[in-house]
Amino acid sequence: TERPLVSKYLEHQYVEHEGPGSSTFVAQPEHPGAWVLVDRKATSPAGNPRGYAVTLASWATTQVLPDSHPFVKALPLTKYHLAVTRHHDSEYRSSTPYVQYDGLEATGGSAAQDLDRFLSDGEPLLDEDLVAWIGVGREHIVRQEDLPLVSNFGAGFSLQPFNFFSQNAAASPPWEE
Repeated sequence: TERPLVSKYLEHQYVEHEGPGSSTFVAQPEHPGAWVLVDRKATSPAGNPRGYAVTLASWATTQVLPDSHPFVKALPLTKYHLAVTRHHDSEYRSSTPYVQYDGLEATGGSAAQDLDRFLSDGEPLLDEDLVAWIGVGREHIVRQEDLPLVSNFGAGFSLQPFNFFSQNAAASPPWEE
């Protein structure tokens, strides 16, 4: 009997509009992939669009509370590892800096700093200046060793050039030119 060929393949797509589920992403280990923000007009010598890949440096958790919970309403970035919005000078924080005081009340208003509001207008993203809101939260499970100072609580991400160079930049260091 012939066995089917098992292979990996890469699908890519451009995200055309903002929105929850459209321009928001949560890492899924059973479906590995890459998040890349590109400028379709700036291409490499091979014709590939240049951009940056967003890579989580460690496993980051997302919010486990329901969207209706006051904490989640106050800090909407906790629902995603990556949310992409169109750039606006007026949208400079994912939530209000006063969330510890007014997290139970909707901040409201057109000037509110609220990622859910930024995503809700469904603006086009292609060929626009973008903002990548990156969330690298961790669920803190208290242990005795945390007293008096939590010292093992690391999380992070990196931005890596994607199709910027014609080859690995380390292959031809500047002192060899």
